[in-house]
Amino acid sequence: MNCQHCDYPLWNLHSRTCPECGEGFLPSDFRFSKNSVRFSCPHCAQEYYGTGPDGHLEPRRFACVGCGERVEMDEMVLLPAEGVSERQTRADVNPWTEPHKRFLSRWVRTIFRGPSSPAWMMRSTPVDSPPAQAWFFAGITHLIVGLLFFAPLLLFGAMGGMGVVGVMGGIFFGTAIAFVLLLGLWVLTAHGVLRLTGKTEGGIGRTVHALCYTCSPNVVVLFPCLGIYFGWIGTLWWVIAAGIALATAQKVRGVRAALAVGALPGVITVLVVGLGVIGIIGAYQSSVTFSQSASGSTYDVGMFRAPLRAAAASGAWPAHMGELLDDGSIAAQDFVATMSSTTTDDVGLGGVALSAWWSLAPESRESTLAAVLESMPTDVVAHRLGDFVFTYHGVDPVNPPPGLWIVIEAWDQKAAVQQPQRFVAVLNTDGSSRLFPRRIFPAQLQAENQLRMSLGLPVLPDPFTVRSGSPAVAPPGGLFEPELEPGLPSDVGGDRPKSDE
Repeated sequence: MNCQHCDYPLWNLHSRTCPECGEGFLPSDFRFSKNSVRFSCPHCAQEYYGTGPDGHLEPRRFACVGCGERVEMDEMVLLPAEGVSERQTRADVNPWTEPHKRFLSRWVRTIFRGPSSPAWMMRSTPVDSPPAQAWFFAGITHLIVGLLFFAPLLLFGAMGGMGVVGVMGGIFFGTAIAFVLLLGLWVLTAHGVLRLTGKTEGGIGRTVHALCYTCSPNVVVLFPCLGIYFGWIGTLWWVIAAGIALATAQKVRGVRAALAVGALPGVITVLVVGLGVIGIIGAYQSSVTFSQSASGSTYDVGMFRAPLRAAAASGAWPAHMGELLDDGSIAAQDFVATMSSTTTDDVGLGGVALSAWWSLAPESRESTLAAVLESMPTDVVAHRLGDFVFTYHGVDPVNPPPGLWIVIEAWDQKAAVQQPQRFVAVLNTDGSSRLFPRRIFPAQLQAENQLRMSLGLPVLPDPFTVRSGSPAVAPPGGLFEPELEPGLPSDVGGDRPKSDE
């Protein structure tokens, strides 16, 4: 028992002031190990031993059995018990609660003892220790460590100007404020769970002690570069140490303490992981959608590359794409885009669904196709079969100009429930295929029409307005009024055209 001002030994004194510095004291200001101190009656020297939690007498006021006088613990003369050294009388004390010790010594000892011996830390922290003292320890710990590791970054940031320093300083102090707020929420949550699940030994102050004095492992998250990878280890250590400390401080079972300290971190973990998984799934689905749309669309129009080249090599394009279907150059399913909702039941050729085309007798197919060809206008510009509009009419098949479109993927709106088309694929005269986001397709169509006009060809209509069985013909002057079919989206995503040469 030493003076908290000058460290002078205060044993065997009747006076309540330090002989060295004159500072007042009371025995109740100190904590002792149980039964390690003799409390002697100031009237008759009758000895008593402290059996209370802090090594104090219980009760503190009573009638002396030796002289019958009323005595109080703070009036008594104190000496170490027989065979007990002065050092052994000292109770375990939380270093942070010893104000007469140096700040750095108290802080260093507390940051190591708290997470390494959480149960001891709670036993050595007085129940009436101010919670604000524990809050201050947690806040100053993160502030000191944060400054140590942010200082080099701030120094390097200064080379980039005060703006960089301001941003980094804002990040640092923002992180510190977020830590304090999150810690407060954790204290409230943990104590609330404890109260909901049963009785507690102490109030919310003891919960503050448990969570604040074990916080030092969490400083790993502040380490530049390493924190993002290994910070979770320090946080997990803190949660475990806090659970042990809480069980000791509130005298509850480990399961209750674990449930209390794990409630908020568990919810946060589930939310973070869940949002991460949702983000990954969303990104994956978006990439798959784009990949499928891109690869499917360019693959779909690419199916017409070989049969059209073969037809052009013979000196003439097909008057109608149904000719290639009938001679076996292409399958009925090839007229349905991979990603559309169209089926071969929706696609008709001369009033016959493509799904039933090959069930017709050869002479029936021949007569049906002949009727289709006979109905084709002489000045046709584009005709549709299924999800594709064919625009090779009028283009020289032997020596076609490069860059002209001969096939456009524009899904047939006759399907019962047609989904939005996000990309429009085209097949060029040179055999290459290109893919455009739907929202920029009108601009691409305008550029294509300017090329066609420069070559003396009539312009193309919006392919989505071309109907099966009603080919588009060249208007007077070769110009079409721009028109979009009602209900079709004009902006359904995508930013950049993609080509598949």
